[in-house]
Amino acid sequence: MPLLMAHKARCLKDESGTLHFEVLVPRDNDSKVLIYEVYQNDAAFDVHFNGPSILQLREEAAGMIVNLQGTRCALAD
Repeated sequence: MPLLMAHKARCLKDESGTLHFEVLVPRDNDSKVLIYEVYQNDAAFDVHFNGPSILQLREEAAGMIVNLQGTRCALAD
């Protein structure tokens, strides 16, 4: 969790297109972590996903992450 919280702080500080970043732990399963992120646009997400902070997290958390997946969403009207 400290590695993830440090990643969150870096993203919010260094990535102007990262608008919102929350770390969630399901009440019924504390072995999972969910991350809710909002980006200014697709380009900002691409900067984040390929940027130095996530690369650092992947290196530091090697062997700790069992499943990593993301879903791009659009706001519903």
